[in-house]
Amino acid sequence: MKRLLLIAVAAMMPTIAHAAISVDQTTNPAVLKNSGYSAQTADTVNVSKARATNQEYYTADEAAYRKQNKFVRFWRKLYVYTDPAAEDYSFYHHDNDTTPSYTDL
Repeated sequence: MKRLLLIAVAAMMPTIAHAAISVDQTTNPAVLKNSGYSAQTADTVNVSKARATNQEYYTADEAAYRKQNKFVRFWRKLYVYTDPAAEDYSFYHHDNDTTPSYTDL
């Protein structure tokens, strides 16, 4: 009877799941998007990871922009300069420089 009671109590005890999640899994863009974060947040996380490992990371839009010829990039920069709401693909791709320059305008 004691054995049966011990087996029944042991069966009702919760078991440990041992679920281990690595940093690469939690910062995966698909996991971030499924967790409710935006695509921009996933891109920012990946850019941060790439900066930490001294690598370059560009989103799909930035890569397509960089593949354009000089003429298209010139007109795109002119458009972005005149329309402040336009995306210039420089978000998080800049050097932190404390001295003022003409690019701060």
